[in-house]
Amino acid sequence: MDYKEHYRRDAEEFDYFRSERLTTEEKRRTEYILDLCGIRKDMSILDIGSGRGWFSIAAARKGAQVTAMDLSETNLQRIHELEPQVRTVFGDAGAMPELDQKFDLIVLLEVLEHLVEPEKALQNCRALLNPGGVLLITVPYKETIRYSLCIHCNRKTPFDAHLHSFDRHKMKTILHQNGFRLTTSLLYFHKAMTLFRLTRFTRPLPFPAWKLLDRLLGFATDRYSFLAVKAVMR
Repeated sequence: MDYKEHYRRDAEEFDYFRSERLTTEEKRRTEYILDLCGIRKDMSILDIGSGRGWFSIAAARKGAQVTAMDLSETNLQRIHELEPQVRTVFGDAGAMPELDQKFDLIVLLEVLEHLVEPEKALQNCRALLNPGGVLLITVPYKETIRYSLCIHCNRKTPFDAHLHSFDRHKMKTILHQNGFRLTTSLLYFHKAMTLFRLTRFTRPLPFPAWKLLDRLLGFATDRYSFLAVKAVMR
């Protein structure tokens, strides 16, 4: 199946916009990214692979001028219904449509690991950044990619459509090779949160307190679930 058809069908089969689908873990991850971004009023933002649109909607409500790009017309329609201020564009990170502007911030949130050619996406992002603009990427950290046998095509298929696994060195290298300089590299959501059911017990904590606890867990081991990086053009 063509990957564009895959994501079209995915959006039709699963309703990612239902609030009850958001776990406590997901809510903490969204808090972390919004805290990291430093969104300003009138900042121009491109959200590539916007999915259920949580970031686009939150950024627009903070006063940013947001463009959401996705391979699902269904997702884009729902985003626009929820927040009409968000501009929606059907597009592919590896083969960008013509856009009439450049951006102060471009985000690829848990997107790069899905792409057949992540290098093309990074090159396209570089062409769309304003001078001094920032690229923000999040990916699963040191993920062990698992496979199953597809019942339709009888081929090995990765779970969650994840094609790449990233650590800090690999991320820094691919950014450098495609014209970026890494400025920030952070690990977040320690696996101990899930292993010891700390997420449940830390649910009442304000975000700064949760963030501090997450950081303290990293002194023992770097077994984190996610990597977030910021980069600028070289």
